[in-house]
Amino acid sequence: MEKRIENKLKTLIDKSGNSDIDLVVNIETKAIAYSVLCGIYARGDINEEELERAVEKLDSLIERDKRKQRERNQVLEFNQNHRENSKRTSRRKWI
Repeated sequence: MEKRIENKLKTLIDKSGNSDIDLVVNIETKAIAYSVLCGIYARGDINEEELERAVEKLDSLIERDKRKQRERNQVLEFNQNHRENSKRTSRRKWI
């Protein structure tokens, strides 16, 4: 019985005709990464010093990623503004 429902849902999704939809999913992985590090520490695979070093490295990687994302957003914003400005100034002049 469950197979039939699964197939119906799959058909509804696959054959919906909405194949050009862009889906963006943001998952906050920071908490997951911290919990994995704490789990490794709790098992005894790393000592406290290694845990501290790993947490510092994780924080620096997260900050680097945020910085890169801000730079990408600035470039996208600049490109969008540039396109809007060029559309305004590119009016055809009639004589």
